Amino acid sequence: MPPEVIQFPYSKNSCYAGMALILIFISLFLTTCIRNYNAHDIAGTVIFGVFVLMFASVLVLMIVTRLVPALKGEVALELDENGVKDYIRNIILDWKDVEDIALRPGRSSAMLIFELKFESDFGKRVFVSLRWVEGRDQELFNTVLAYFDEVEGIVRED
Repeated sequence: MPPEVIQFPYSKNSCYAGMALILIFISLFLTTCIRNYNAHDIAGTVIFGVFVLMFASVLVLMIVTRLVPALKGEVALELDENGVKDYIRNIILDWKDVEDIALRPGRSSAMLIFELKFESDFGKRVFVSLRWVEGRDQELFNTVLAYFDEVEGIVRED
């Protein structure tokens, strides 16, 4: 009997932290832009205005692609008997194509590394960021690895 489907939602906390960081940058650049405008420095106003617009567009993009799905409770990562689905980057991997799974820790988030049995469009290694996935990185990795082992009938020695 195949194992049940496991779904991991988007992380609201990561969205809030990312948005807070972008808002800090926007406020810093906007303050500098206003000071340059008041000092009649047109070049500085334009330069920092462009930065404000760039960060504002990144903020809007983050709201649309990360915060709205997180608030709706949408699935970011899904495990089923056929494979793993990364809805963030729209990647689908079949378990039969996966040779092994590893975890690469990072400063702010970790990555799941799927070693494939062949060279795919993404390469022989597929990296799935856990930044936007709800849960602790090590627990997510252990769940994915246990699911993979159960589906493929692998017994690992600790």
